[in-house]
Amino acid sequence: MNLPEHPSKVPAAFAGGRPQANAFRVLIVDDQAQNRLILSQILARVGYEVETANNGAEALNRVVCQPRPDLILTDVEMPVMDGIESVRLIRKMPEAIARIPVLAASGSPDPILKRDMLLAGADAYLAKPVNVPELLETVGRMIRESIGRKSPESRISSVNQASCC
Repeated sequence: MNLPEHPSKVPAAFAGGRPQANAFRVLIVDDQAQNRLILSQILARVGYEVETANNGAEALNRVVCQPRPDLILTDVEMPVMDGIESVRLIRKMPEAIARIPVLAASGSPDPILKRDMLLAGADAYLAKPVNVPELLETVGRMIRESIGRKSPESRISSVNQASCC
């Protein structure tokens, strides 16, 4: 990944109109522990609450729980269940879950994977190694757009309910 040597050196704020992160949750889904750790540290450093899952099956179990993530950042190729299948299944769930924005990321140069991930329902796609400012800009934009589409009641319930998982 194209990341700083020490995640603590990621600046706490970036220009570009990103929303204040503090109350927003991101679910990182990746089979590589190092990727989960680095992405978690980057997003937590700017204020996001971060949860992780090792594969698409774990992500499916997590998205049905309260509080739900405000965004899913998922790898494409993983064992057990890949990102393509998990996104297809998420998009078939009830509306509150199906509308969670999904940002896919892959280190594979295969354009077919990108196409398949977007056809499955991912909202955006980043190539690995990720560019940190691009990652933060994309996450912020996607959450801002998603929050703008939610009713006030769903925004409150997604932040205040106790976790079931």
